[in-house]
Parts: sequence; structure tokens; C-alpha cells
Amino acid sequence: MLEKYEKDFDENEFVRSFMERKQISTKKQALAELRKLIKKEGYYQTKIKEALKKRYPDAFVAKISQGAYSQAGIPDVMFIKDGHYFGFEVKRPVVGIRSKLQEQTARMIQAAGGTAAFVCWPEEAIREVEEYEKSQG
Repeated sequence: MLEKYEKDFDENEFVRSFMERKQISTKKQALAELRKLIKKEGYYQTKIKEALKKRYPDAFVAKISQGAYSQAGIPDVMFIKDGHYFGFEVKRPVVGIRSKLQEQTARMIQAAGGTAAFVCWPEEAIREVEEYEKSQG
């Protein structure tokens, strides 16, 4: 479920349709069911990392593992191209929730001159890179 990018994806319409098909009456209940069905964040992180490596073979890309001794809020995927830092915080479609710390970290990265974005799909990460490149002329 939700393994492929859909242009102009409408989360609200998706949830409404899911509720209708499954005869679920509340959005809260629908989201609880969807959390069980939608692949885990690691799946999307891997897809994004692979797509960036394929599209930009000379760039640096790494998945940042979070553990007991790591700094919280750091984006999941680090990507550096032509000296510019991109931090991609990966969220599951529909059910992914941004933390306040992640949002604060994204603002700090932007303020420092990097690019930080919340993404679900490889296409979104690639679009961020393309938009940055266009802005640089």
C-alpha cells in the first residue's frame, strides 16, 4: 500500500476512500488501521537513498541512523551535491508525523544555508534537488 509515488496525491481523499471501502466511521480509527498497512519508514528511506544514488552517482548520500548516542532531530537521509547539504526527513505517507524538534532542526539547516525537506517519496527528494539547482542558475 502506497509504495509508488502518485503525483498530486490527496491524503484526505485517500483516507476518506479508505474509510468508505472498509466501512470505518472515524478518521482516528482509519489512521490506526493504515499504520498497520503502510510500510515502515525504513522502506521509504531506502527507496529515497537508492533513487538519489542512481540519479546523482557523483554526489554523497547516506542514511543517518538514530541511536542512544545520536542527536535527535537530525534528518534521516543526508545528501551532498556540489558542496550543498540536503537533509531529508522521511515520513510515511498519510500516517507520518513531524516532531517539533524535526521542524526546528529543518529551520536551523535552512538558516545555515542548507536545504531541509520532509519527504515521503524519492520523486519529492529529487524535486528538492532540482529546485535548488534551478535557483542557483
